[in-house]
Amino acid sequence: MKLSCDAKLAGKFAKKCGYIPKGGIRNKWYFNWDDVDRVATQVVNKGTKVSKLVLKEGTKLYPAEGYKQSKASHALSILDYGNGYIHTDNYTVTYRGEEERMRIQELVHGGRVGTISEKVNAGINGELSFEILGYESGMLITEDNWNSDENGGTTTLTVATKEGEEEATGAKLFLDTNHNTTAEWIKANEAA
Repeated sequence: MKLSCDAKLAGKFAKKCGYIPKGGIRNKWYFNWDDVDRVATQVVNKGTKVSKLVLKEGTKLYPAEGYKQSKASHALSILDYGNGYIHTDNYTVTYRGEEERMRIQELVHGGRVGTISEKVNAGINGELSFEILGYESGMLITEDNWNSDENGGTTTLTVATKEGEEEATGAKLFLDTNHNTTAEWIKANEAA
């Protein structure tokens, strides 16, 4: 992805009248990092927005279901040769059945993933609903914590950008025309 070398601000940080920010994640999907067709995918606005996400043939998004299960974040990392971002995604596995244990093990064995989060904070017209973490470098597992006496016996999983492989931008906005077309694309590409 080619990024702009323009280091000057070109606009204001606007206040949107009537807009009240909210935290939280409604839904989440994982994708294998190398399943993205990076030639056909369209990244715009200085690399901060994915306006068209294309998966390679035969690949899917994998929903992550649960209750109060999720957080997504990025943090600026000041580096010697340019700044970058560490993306971090947290998910609470509420049911640790056979399938879920295999998914965890796939991550432990080096599975590199990205995530799409549908946020509670949807913006004014749904334009802020979806964000992608790990698009450029993918994320690897950094935490798999389970304790039978804590958090109802659930498992906390964390995937994050590997140090030295920082992303060029924070979490990328994902909007394919509008909220509805983006939600329809996700549904059409979701594994059963």
